[in-house]
Amino acid sequence: MKISILMSTYNGEKYLEDQIKSLKSQTWKEWDLYVRDDGSTDHTLKIIKNLARKDKRIHFISDSEEHLRPMKSFIKLLGEVSADYYFFCDQDDYWLPNKLELMLAEIENKNNTIPQLVYCGLKCVDKNLKPIVNDFENLLGKVNGKSRFIGNDMPGCVMLFNKKLRDLAIKYTTSYENIVMHDWWIALVAQTFGDITFFDKKLILYRQHGDNSIGAGINGGIIKKAFHKDVLKKQMNLVKITYQQSERFYLTFNRILPRDYKRFLKDYIKCGTSGVIYRRKFLEGYRLHGSSWLRYQVYRFLFVYRLNKILSEN
Repeated sequence: MKISILMSTYNGEKYLEDQIKSLKSQTWKEWDLYVRDDGSTDHTLKIIKNLARKDKRIHFISDSEEHLRPMKSFIKLLGEVSADYYFFCDQDDYWLPNKLELMLAEIENKNNTIPQLVYCGLKCVDKNLKPIVNDFENLLGKVNGKSRFIGNDMPGCVMLFNKKLRDLAIKYTTSYENIVMHDWWIALVAQTFGDITFFDKKLILYRQHGDNSIGAGINGGIIKKAFHKDVLKKQMNLVKITYQQSERFYLTFNRILPRDYKRFLKDYIKCGTSGVIYRRKFLEGYRLHGSSWLRYQVYRFLFVYRLNKILSEN
């Protein structure tokens, strides 16, 4: 059984060695780490190459492309590595020692003749790995079904998926246009064509610091976030990118979509040219929901009453 851990790095010298130390401390020892750098200007490359010389399980994937950003970089890396199971790994987190062992045991009990994805929980910490208050960690495991098309509750670092899922995603994903993030895209493929399981254990220390490419956002509770000055702009953007990503998903997999998902996505895309009543009935008819009640109410209002305007704006 081949286990591949995929990591895309960019100026990660501060925490990279810590993260790889946590991988080397795993109770499950039979893994390979594949690292692709996205054009670092610090000592990241030196660190990777030094670690690779010392541990044959660590492989540096070299190419001439730079600044692809995480989504394209991870999907490119996924296409270059063959394995039975895949983990995405961020350069700045810290994995608890039994993450691989527990998650592999979980997915091994599934039907791996179809696409399977298992994701675990996480604990938000500061740059020194000290626990912090952040409601993001409590939102994982709260989204399911077709609601994944309007919100993602799993960052890549908590995901484990099988070869069936990887092969399907790589075969059909020929354009990156309007794909929001690699993890969300893989989750949509799993939801549509296979199974998703939430393994309710916090197996990652999810480090939050000033250099995060993608993070848990504003510290504090939901109410604090709801009244943050940028919340409306961010929610409007979320409405736009979820709609555009769903369009891209339909175009990508149209020929092989299950009947219920083809109907759902057609109805979703129709919302862009329909009125308020249609959009309200669409959300209610499919019983879509978000990772929290408050977040979804904001999303719902903007989707129903502002979608046409949001899509028309640059």
